[in-house]
Amino acid sequence: MRRFHRDSGGFCTTVRRASSICGTALASSWSMPTPGDPDPYDPKGTTMSLPTLLRGTALLLLAAAPLASQQTLTLRGELDEGRSTGCYYCPNVPYTVKFSETPVRSATVDLQFYKDLSAQLVLTGIWDTSTTPAGLEVTSVTVVGETLSFPTNARTGRDARFIVHGPAGAGASTQTALMLSLGSGFLPLFGSAALIDPSTALVVDAGPLGLDGQRETTLPVPTDAGLIGLRLWSQAVITPAGSQPLFSNPGRTDIDR
Repeated sequence: MRRFHRDSGGFCTTVRRASSICGTALASSWSMPTPGDPDPYDPKGTTMSLPTLLRGTALLLLAAAPLASQQTLTLRGELDEGRSTGCYYCPNVPYTVKFSETPVRSATVDLQFYKDLSAQLVLTGIWDTSTTPAGLEVTSVTVVGETLSFPTNARTGRDARFIVHGPAGAGASTQTALMLSLGSGFLPLFGSAALIDPSTALVVDAGPLGLDGQRETTLPVPTDAGLIGLRLWSQAVITPAGSQPLFSNPGRTDIDR
């Protein structure tokens, strides 16, 4: 289990000196280890591996050209009602990917059935830009286990636990990167998409799955009243050996008192 350590450097200032984006409370509370620094949770005193820490970041730095209409995409997540976007009459957004609010619709698949399951899904379809707003026109659905467990609520002064789950049969040869962001987003990559805001995304943990096919990360939430009400989005990149990376279901965590 990897713990996310803190110092005065700041969660957001590690990436950029941007307290105006992240909020001063957050920027003064959390920091990510720097490559080459001793790992405080490794009794051997080894240093952070630069390739490991940057694996997830490199994925987000790839050029993201505008997504062409009719491109096939696969997204993971649970379905939510379209009104989760705040629009109560949007016929072109009957459903969304939960927590990311990515529009999802289908002329051939009964999405209400899958929404009622409250299950994690693999949604495959065509990214349709001919309709406003653009969205995934689903052609097939598979029910799967979740690839990212996350707390929907976290408390100041307590730990927040995230678990990345690999696909069936995945083990230590599968690399992962867990990312947190200050918003949802849409960045198409690898025939899928990052559903968090890449401009504020930070890799908080990276490395291989354990022998049980999971990787757990614990983030201590500082005892700071300024963090109450903060909302964080999460997503993981999972790269099985010899296979194309895939994105996990997105998550969202609200920090409470």
